[in-house]
Order: sequence, then structure tokens, then C-alpha cells
Amino acid sequence: MNPKIEYKISAVSGSLKKPVYIVYAGRSSEKSQEFYPVYELKIALRQVLSRRRQTVFAIMAVALAVAVITVMMAMLSGFQGELVKASIENNPHIVIGPADEEEEFIHLYRHTSSRVLEKEGVLAVSPKYLGQAALEYRDNTEGVSLQGVDPLAEDAVMKVSEDVVEGEFLALVHTRYGIVLGDKLAQNLEVKVGDRVNAVFPGSKTTSFKVVGLVHTGTAADEVTAYARLDSLQDFFNEPGVVSNIGVRVSDPYQAETLAKEIEDETGLDAVSWAEANAEILNLLETQMAFVNVFYALIYGIAGFGIANTLITVVAQRTSEIGILKAMGASKKSITIVFLFQSVFLGAIGLALGTVLGYITTVYLQNYQIEVPQEMYFGLQTLPLEVEPLNFVYAAFFAFIINVIAGVYPALKAAKLDPVAAIESA
Repeated sequence: MNPKIEYKISAVSGSLKKPVYIVYAGRSSEKSQEFYPVYELKIALRQVLSRRRQTVFAIMAVALAVAVITVMMAMLSGFQGELVKASIENNPHIVIGPADEEEEFIHLYRHTSSRVLEKEGVLAVSPKYLGQAALEYRDNTEGVSLQGVDPLAEDAVMKVSEDVVEGEFLALVHTRYGIVLGDKLAQNLEVKVGDRVNAVFPGSKTTSFKVVGLVHTGTAADEVTAYARLDSLQDFFNEPGVVSNIGVRVSDPYQAETLAKEIEDETGLDAVSWAEANAEILNLLETQMAFVNVFYALIYGIAGFGIANTLITVVAQRTSEIGILKAMGASKKSITIVFLFQSVFLGAIGLALGTVLGYITTVYLQNYQIEVPQEMYFGLQTLPLEVEPLNFVYAAFFAFIINVIAGVYPALKAAKLDPVAAIESA
């Protein structure tokens, strides 16, 4: 049987301003009154719920911190994902070039292409001739980067057809002197599909090309890029039988570096993987992640201080009640657990609310599509956000740990209170 025992304490080593009544459920014994194992949780919940305004502010501090961090992580994940995707999809996975820096071209490129294509993991190869020239249309002239390609091979490596906004990239197969322009370049020249432009280069015969398509990649390349057939540009630049490089597409982009090393060893040519070519960008992402982690730590710290401040205030306001509990036999451990429970309670509700708020905000921003300057974000047109479940798990986990840690100091402070002094202070 567990009787309820009502205590009326009118004086403990002095006089209290008023009697203090407490109701305590326990088991009678000759030695002491022992608390139920769950009484710490009951007291913690009662104290949290009795100070609703403080509780709401503490929970909101945690919720806002978690929401801000989840949105920031969604932005960072989206930015990194788009940047890596752009590095992989907008460039060949491997670029094979001359072994000697002083050498401008690759000779016997057909033989090399065949050898590389036979390697396991290689999906397609595309020999390419690169040259600078000027395109003229009526009174308009623009400097361009001419790319001489085998249309079918280039489409297999770079998926150019997916970027076509007008006309057809593969029309180059049937048009000896056809040309595909970047849409911004076509806009600057004021040409449209079906018009003819003149290619001009010192020492070469002016050649007329028919515009058979326009492409849009969303990058600065749209202002300067023009595709033509490989044999046409070899004739135009008077360089038959050579190419500038060979683009390679592989089944697993993250194995490109290993394959590049094998190609170098077997062909004696220089082979650069997309990761090596974009090493500066990838290093920038790593540096950015370090700074972002510092930012996360600061946000978590602010939320933790909010919890700690709330609990310290509770200790100050509930000093007499803590003293009474200790006078009744509550151990330091129990008092510590009471305040840690409060920290856990505030943190758990805050992180749950923050996770929901962060998810809603992220989805809203995804649908809103915030435009960003392309020159600042490597050609990205809108702010990318990516909802990854692990981001929410990480944010919730670290917020919870920080909040529990934040509750340690006030919990220890409450446990160290002297019961007599605590009750007399009421």
C-alpha cells in the first residue's frame, strides 16, 4: 500500500514566511520515505508546464535554430549537388590531350579512340577539334569557340541534344557545313535557325555555315560556343587528320580518376578526370563546409544558451521547492535528473517543431525558385535546395545533444543547494 503523506512544514532552523504544503506519494518504511522512480519526470513536467511563457520561448529558440540549420543544409546540399552535377554533365568525365604541353594536337586519334572505347567502364568517346574564329552575320560579328565534333559521338558523351531549344543537333550528321550555336550567341548575332553565318579566320578561306540548331546550357558557354562537323573544321583550319582532345564518358563518374590513370599508362597521352579538372571548385566546397559547420555550431550554441537560461531561471525561482525535496530525502542525483528531464523535454519539443518548420520552409523555397546571379553561382540560375532526410536527422541529433548539455549546469547548481538555506530563502 502506498499512502499519500501530507507534510506541513512551518519551520526548519528558523521561521518561514508561510507554511508550505507538499503532497508526496511514497512507501512507508522505518528507515526513510523512498520516491517512486518516475517522480523526477513528474516534477520536471510540472515545473515546465507551470512556467508556460518561459517554456514557449525556450522551445521556440530550439525550433528556430533547427529550422535555420535544416534550411541552410538544404541549400548547401542543393548547391553542392548542382555544382557536382554541372561538373560531371557539362564536361566529359575524362579529357585526353597531348602528352607534351608544347604539342597542340593528337595524331592517330581514331586508333586511340578505339582503344579507349574498348576499356571496361567506358561508354563513349568523342574526338574534338577546338579553334577560335569569328562569325559574321550581316553587320554583326562575334568571336566564338568552334568545336568540330562527330555529332553522334559528341551527343553520346555530352548529351548535347538535351540542351537543344530550337532545331536539331543531329542535323549536323546530314549537313556538311551546318552549325549549332549557343542561344545567347545567336541572340547577339541576331540569327535564327535556317540563316547562314560566315566563319572567318586568318589564313583560312571564309566559309559559310547554315544554322541548324540552338542550344542552352545556362552557362557562359552559351555566348561563345558553336558546334560544327569535325571534318568541316579540319578543312576550315587546314589541319586534316588531327584533333585537339578526346572526350570520354564512363559508366561511373567517381571511377573516372582511376580510368584516367590507366589511359595515361596505356596510351602515353595526358588524361584528366572531371574531379582533377575541377579540383579548385571541389576544394572550395570543402572550405565552405568548414565555415558552415562553424555557423551551425554558433546557432546550436545560441539555442543551448536559451535552454540553459530558462533552467537557471527555474532554479532561482524554485529554490524553496528544491530545498523541500532535499529535506524530504531527495538525493542530489534525483534533483539533477529533474532538471535534465526538463532540458530533454524542452529540447525534444523544440527540435520536433523545428524539423517540421524547416521542412515546410525548404519545400516553400523550392517552389518559389529564388533567382541568383549566374556569375556568382557557377552558372546556376535559381537557388538550389535539396531535401535530404539525413540533414534533418543530423540537425535534430546535434540540437538534442547541445540542449542536454545546456541543462547540465543548472541541474548541478540545483543539486548543490543546501536544503535549510533553500527553504529559508522562500
